[in-house]
Amino acid sequence: MKLKWKIIVLFNIFFIFFVSFKILQPEDEDVWGDNPLPSSASREGRKLVKILEEKYMLRSEYCQADDDPWKIAADWVKPREIIPENAPKLGCVLHSLKSGKILSADVGYKGTQLKLTLQLEGGQRVIFKPKWFERDFVQETIISGGDRHNGEIATFHLGRLLELRRTPIAVGRKINLKNEIIPVASERLLKTFFTKGRNQCFYGKCLYCKDESTGVCAEGDILEGVVILWLPNRYPLKVYRSPWLRSYKPGVTRRWESDKDFCKDVIMKEPYNSGSMLMDLVDATIVDYLIGNADRHHYETLGTQSDSMVLILDNGKSFGNPDYDEYTILAPLYQCCKIRESMWQTLLMLRNTVLSKTLQTLLSQDSLEPVLHDKYYAALDRRLERILLEVNECIVAKGIQQVITDTSTHS
Repeated sequence: MKLKWKIIVLFNIFFIFFVSFKILQPEDEDVWGDNPLPSSASREGRKLVKILEEKYMLRSEYCQADDDPWKIAADWVKPREIIPENAPKLGCVLHSLKSGKILSADVGYKGTQLKLTLQLEGGQRVIFKPKWFERDFVQETIISGGDRHNGEIATFHLGRLLELRRTPIAVGRKINLKNEIIPVASERLLKTFFTKGRNQCFYGKCLYCKDESTGVCAEGDILEGVVILWLPNRYPLKVYRSPWLRSYKPGVTRRWESDKDFCKDVIMKEPYNSGSMLMDLVDATIVDYLIGNADRHHYETLGTQSDSMVLILDNGKSFGNPDYDEYTILAPLYQCCKIRESMWQTLLMLRNTVLSKTLQTLLSQDSLEPVLHDKYYAALDRRLERILLEVNECIVAKGIQQVITDTSTHS
């Protein structure tokens, strides 16, 4: 609690200073742009980074003798969060994911992307997504190519920073295919293994998993990837089609892409006319814009919970091009002109490289460090500024009371 108050007090000091500086500066200067803040503001920013690092850095990665990491993680899951704000055992869970013995391996059927379903010692099911690209590889389009395993890791920790703990726990891992997968693999998975030179490869089974031409190869026997913790079985997922679904066909657009009043119709229909669904979608939109994910065509909730959060799942289509910002990802935000006050305050706090610097430190604890290329940290800070600009434009047009809401609904 003391740490939370420290952050709030420091943010208020920083915000007051920023507003004062904004008022006093000449009109032709722009502190919302690339101009550096005064040194005193920079000092406050550095203090804020240290406070956030203290809050979110892992305390220890080793479990105690009586710790059951899978029970710990399962007990964390609640209708509005996957992990709690205070999760001192997170390091224990991450360590178990990246080092736990693999008891069985099978194909991952669902979806368009290659992945494996693994069972770790203790009976825990996890998803393994393999590495396809080097960190500096730039995607051809916003939705092309395989998933980025490192994007899953980065998005999990970004969600923690944004106080949106709705992304499944993810950690980097290097797996020896020869020693850890092949001996425990199902027959249907084994049938997809092949060698290319000295490298072990497989193509698994999914929509785009056809044959050896679509397979992924290790470096020798070692394959880098991300392990993602499966949610508890007591929470079956309910899938919704996004109102802002893309057409995925060249030259074909959907109504939301041309109708600026599209949100007015959305909020008249279930499940967006009550509860938290619309605001949860706006939260997810902010995450997607920051990571560059334009592929959120469906979304999921915990099906047995009427007050469930919108989960932020399947974030592999992220961090594809650090130099391109897909503006239309923000459509739910700029068309509905709504944002939670808690999110607004958090985004303001993370301005002026606080976001990138803190996230970079958090990601340095992952075994696959560096998780992101440096260019993506600059992209995060730039995209954050654009989000704040969009909210400011909504405030100018509609008034702050209509835009910044402290309730769970859109009204």
